[in-house]
Amino acid sequence: MIPIDLIGKNALITGGTRGIGRAISRRLAEAGANTIAAYRGEEASARESLAERQAFRIGTHKNIKADIGDEVQVEDLISQVKALYPEGLDLLILNAGIGLSGKVTEIAPADWRRMLDVNLGSAFLLSRGLVPGMRRGGSLVAIGSGSGHDPIPGLAFYGAAKAGLNIFVADLALEIGPLGIRANVVSPGGTDTSFQNSAPSPTVKQDNATHNALRRRGVPDDVAGVVLFLCCDLAGFVTGQAIRVNGAAL
Repeated sequence: MIPIDLIGKNALITGGTRGIGRAISRRLAEAGANTIAAYRGEEASARESLAERQAFRIGTHKNIKADIGDEVQVEDLISQVKALYPEGLDLLILNAGIGLSGKVTEIAPADWRRMLDVNLGSAFLLSRGLVPGMRRGGSLVAIGSGSGHDPIPGLAFYGAAKAGLNIFVADLALEIGPLGIRANVVSPGGTDTSFQNSAPSPTVKQDNATHNALRRRGVPDDVAGVVLFLCCDLAGFVTGQAIRVNGAAL
């Protein structure tokens, strides 16, 4: 058995108390990492996530409320993370995001800008603020989307932001590689989690399940397991990649 040991590692997970982010926070805490989960709302879910992580009785765990689409709040989050981890950050998980669907001719410019600020702008701000202080051997993992790889009707805006995230992280990997820090993207397919407070209908779930090779819909732990791998030494030579976790979508 090869254990994954993250004891002593310091992690920040944005959107870390719900859905995929909650599963990632839990997996990292279970492996021994200290965790800070940033969240915007849903206080009950945030409390439950914190209790889950603390139950492992390994490391220290905290939640910080922040809207990562707001530059001022991002800067405050960065300051808090630096204060809590004066020795440096090891794991930066850029998970938080919002969806935006609709026709190009129908979306309001303000909604477009908000989505870009949350899904792409926050990656820049957090990377700029935290990567210089990350310790050698660190890992940045951004959560992408299948829409950032393939065109999907009605998702031009969301897909554009996620495609931009893929290139941003690939270029960042080249920039920070000499510092001993890796950067990768994990792109989920249809995953059984509430997003934007709107769970998919049974019909959509069934459609997702019949359009991948494994014939089932993904769950948050499917994604969290790949993130865990990218955060540990087993992935020590993996960087600049966009790994799709979609059951081989057809």
